[in-house]
Amino acid sequence: MAEGTSITTRVLDSLVSAGLVTVEQLSSINEAAESSGKTPGDVLVERGMMTGPDLATVLEEELGIPAVDLSSYAPDEDALKLVPMSVARERNVLPLFEIEGMLTVAIGDPLDVFKLDELGVQLGLEIEAVLADSASVKGAIVQYYGDLGPAAEGAAPPPPPVVEDAVALVEEDAVALVEEEPEFDVADFFEAPIEGEAEAAPVIAEPVADAVIEQPVEGVPAAAETLEQVVKAEAPEGPPAVDLDVLAVADTGRVAILVTEILENAVLRGASRVHILPYKNDFFLVYRVGGRLERVSSAPLSMQAALVEGFKNFARLGSVKSSQPALGRLKTRIAEKDLVVTVSSVPTVAGQRMVISLASDKPTPRELRELGMSEAETKALQAMVERGRGILLVCGPVAGGRSSTYYALLAHAAAAGKTVYSVEETIDYEIPAVAQVLVNPGSPIGPASYFAAGIRQDTDVMAIDPVQSVEEIHLAVEAAGMGKLVIATFSAGDIVSGVRRMLDFGAESVSLAAALTLGVGQRLVRLNCPNCSQESQSPIAEKIPGAKKGMTTKSGSGCPNCRKTGFAGATGIFEVLPFTEPVRAKIAKGASAEEIAQAARAAGMRPMSASGLARVQEGVVSPEELNRVLRFAE
Repeated sequence: MAEGTSITTRVLDSLVSAGLVTVEQLSSINEAAESSGKTPGDVLVERGMMTGPDLATVLEEELGIPAVDLSSYAPDEDALKLVPMSVARERNVLPLFEIEGMLTVAIGDPLDVFKLDELGVQLGLEIEAVLADSASVKGAIVQYYGDLGPAAEGAAPPPPPVVEDAVALVEEDAVALVEEEPEFDVADFFEAPIEGEAEAAPVIAEPVADAVIEQPVEGVPAAAETLEQVVKAEAPEGPPAVDLDVLAVADTGRVAILVTEILENAVLRGASRVHILPYKNDFFLVYRVGGRLERVSSAPLSMQAALVEGFKNFARLGSVKSSQPALGRLKTRIAEKDLVVTVSSVPTVAGQRMVISLASDKPTPRELRELGMSEAETKALQAMVERGRGILLVCGPVAGGRSSTYYALLAHAAAAGKTVYSVEETIDYEIPAVAQVLVNPGSPIGPASYFAAGIRQDTDVMAIDPVQSVEEIHLAVEAAGMGKLVIATFSAGDIVSGVRRMLDFGAESVSLAAALTLGVGQRLVRLNCPNCSQESQSPIAEKIPGAKKGMTTKSGSGCPNCRKTGFAGATGIFEVLPFTEPVRAKIAKGASAEEIAQAARAAGMRPMSASGLARVQEGVVSPEELNRVLRFAE
């Protein structure tokens, strides 16, 4: 927790960010709480402005406070000694562990979070919380303190029982980056100055944002960004989190149990994806947590086939040959979480490469405004979806959040009464009003065929995620020429490079230029951890295009709450390009990327660096993180 910032203040600020209360209402709530002696939470509930589940959602998604299953945890004896039994019972809190003056406790009622500041003063400690079931907290208090009444107050707590396969400690949920943002319809939307756009950056959660993660074993290497870094990282000390040795005996039953263990372990760590990656003579089990890669375990490559087949059987893909790509999707419950699991397997020269995506089974996509876009950008994109024609191109790198923007656009189009047909590589959200087609990479019928069929389906909006071939580009142009709106995602670092890559693919330049109407470029940057964020003078800050000299910035120093990374969550930075006639003229001539970029800037395109600068000025993103993503200060 940042110095001078109370838990109650942080929670109330998050309620404002989540849209549950307004700033004006907040003042009235605080006054009522002070005059009545009640907590702000009690006032909110009395006024019907919030429920316990609403607050629990905000605590998890905005503040990264995880929900835990206490049956899997054994509190530290030292932590139990810090909280007298009478206090634990009175406040219904269970101390779990203490690190450098920070005591983590489990609370049984989300509203009790407003009482933690008082508890911290009483104990002389900083307090952090995790959420648990009220009955479980009460039961655990009896279990660890005993049920002998006040007379047992001074007695040492009984030693915790051994719990097989239990996680030793609790750590705060790792929230990832994975969202994105849209663009606007006309150049007028670019007139608002960057200085006036100081809106709080929304936290973009990982697909499994409410999963509980394990306390990492001491000695586990830092998360990496590339497979090379994962391979070079030293193996974790101590027993592996997942033991792959059972693959030495390829027993179907044992492999099935191992698959279950891997999935449960990944969910508990807050992973959004599980990678099974062949590399030379070995294969590696890797999790993507908080947007970065974490090595979990490795084994000889000769043992990989059994594990790949185990995951294929889990996803009902057992009939697909290993020489063919495979894609399976199913809904299931893992570690008390309802999830959508997507299993993708591709044969490579090194061996089978498999990626398992873990996403919460969420009923609806986030709205555009929730993805980090400004109000002007949101209104412009909505207007484009409601009344526009041509190609709306969303560009971003892999894992840059393109799909989240894509689904937000589809949902808005459906809500506006448009008929929507979507061809998708994976389905992250099921939208009942949208005709969604999942294309299996091993199928002889590819996405282009499905898209061509959809053009004849009397639809207002055609969509494809992602565009990967020149045939698909030509079909998108054809659909746009028929007066339809085409929403398409494309893998590229920015809008200009995306258009240039399409031309390099072999797209006909004049037709493509005529079809393009709006471009959205996006990246994800990690947010500073609010608990350890500190002001600093960074030499990199002045190198940000448009930055003023002497600008004060903030960065996370690392704390137990952010797993010593300094980051908690992510947000998007964007650029928007209305394809005006001068820009289209350059594209039609097959101009270079630099020439197109010059025309784009003249058309009023705000670069991503300006969007990132606004976040740095707000103090939610560090200059170093922005430079990691945009590379403006090599």
